[in-house]
Amino acid sequence: MFLKHSYNDKSVFVDLCKLFLQVGGEQFARLKSAVQAGNVSATTQECHALKGTLLISGADAAVRLLDQIEIEFNRKKRVCTTEKIIELQNEIMLTLDEVRDFLVELESLELQY
Repeated sequence: MFLKHSYNDKSVFVDLCKLFLQVGGEQFARLKSAVQAGNVSATTQECHALKGTLLISGADAAVRLLDQIEIEFNRKKRVCTTEKIIELQNEIMLTLDEVRDFLVELESLELQY
């Protein structure tokens, strides 16, 4: 997905991946804090921001979980369960790991040539 958003420019692609690694982790930390505080407004805002970030990476499972969390907070006014946050954290960590691994592999290939 990053390649699509980088207009097939390799340096833009790498920059997008690195930015995703930084921003995605920061956004998840803010979301987790908002959920723990029971802050409906901040949770909704952070869900929306994190969904945008994750959509670029193609992390569909994490986006679906964010939709569920947002619905619970926004429409049902219920606090998200710890289990759902842990499930989301696992999905996000998998995505971040995949992007990191890809960057390492890309760098390794460049060193070979």
